[in-house]
Amino acid sequence: MAAGAALGGLPIAFRQHDFLARSAARPSRRDHAIDIARGIALIFILYPHFTQIAAALGSIGRARVPYLSDLQFCDPADFFVFLSGYVYGLVYGQRAVRDGYRTVVRQTVRRMAQIFRAMVFTVALCVGLSWLLIDDPAVLRALDLLSFERSGREAIAGIALLLDSTLFINILALYLLLLATAPLFLWGFRRSVAATAAVSLGIWLLVQIGPLHVTSTWAGMHSFNPFAWQLLFAMGILLGMQRGFDAILASMTRAQAITLALACLGFFALRTGIRVSPALAELVLPIAHKPAFGPLRLANFVCLVPVFVLAVGWLERQVPVLANLLARSGALSLEMFCVGVVLTLLMGVAFLALGGTLLAYGIVLTAGIALYLVAIIPLEAVS
Repeated sequence: MAAGAALGGLPIAFRQHDFLARSAARPSRRDHAIDIARGIALIFILYPHFTQIAAALGSIGRARVPYLSDLQFCDPADFFVFLSGYVYGLVYGQRAVRDGYRTVVRQTVRRMAQIFRAMVFTVALCVGLSWLLIDDPAVLRALDLLSFERSGREAIAGIALLLDSTLFINILALYLLLLATAPLFLWGFRRSVAATAAVSLGIWLLVQIGPLHVTSTWAGMHSFNPFAWQLLFAMGILLGMQRGFDAILASMTRAQAITLALACLGFFALRTGIRVSPALAELVLPIAHKPAFGPLRLANFVCLVPVFVLAVGWLERQVPVLANLLARSGALSLEMFCVGVVLTLLMGVAFLALGGTLLAYGIVLTAGIALYLVAIIPLEAVS
């Protein structure tokens, strides 16, 4: 039985003694479920990105595959940030104890450099492909690549300095900022879970009430305010240090699972209601604000995560072949994300070549996801 189930049932311990006991009891093995979860999140990032491009360039109208954000107030970005924090807590929490915080800081800086190189290289590759494949300014504008047509050197410099973002890489810029704070979270949680959680929550509250409600374009802040999204990252670290996925799977009762599922249905009903009621939309949307990670979005995410974890556990048991494929993708999350950025560009080109119709959308989306999963093979060979 997981440590979480043995120490009180709840997946998160806030009493310092229980937290340290859970962290110490965590076995040192790769978490298959978290890799599956990351693989799912990566696919759910790919298809909305392509769909946005298809809607801007083609004639698909409103006919498209539903996004997660059509059904809930969360979207795959929430899971990407949370799971990134979870993996950091899972891996580096033990290393901090075993090797010391200096080692963890060095390894974190090394990881940040790896992400930075991957981000710049991916954008440069996409720019090169756009010069070869695209000559229509309208298409370049839809892909957010027009600035590279005017001055490639200046545009790349803007990416390197985090002054700008393109092709949906702003979440990597956010990840870089969050990683810079990650060792502090490890240190803080090891000393006082309650105090560190209170500081993180307090910073988030300062975004909600105004002082830290920044809208700068630097590092993609207009899409992801790092002062708000650090709360989600910290939640992931805290759960990861305690191996929270195992605790949820081991301790969740049927009644709790049904209650959370009903809560998610309630969020779906509210999400649907704002589409038909402008007054309700005006009332709700400020507290569901994505860049500020609004309170309604946070509440929705807290209810949705355990349901998602249970779904991952079911998938792992009932469809092991698909689960294994997704886990292999999730184990290469940075590489797969960058492949997805490049593939999104190529899918947009293919979509236009096939006429930009709804049929073309369906064909390219299906083929793109298939190619995305096939890309796991060469990536594993070179990793």
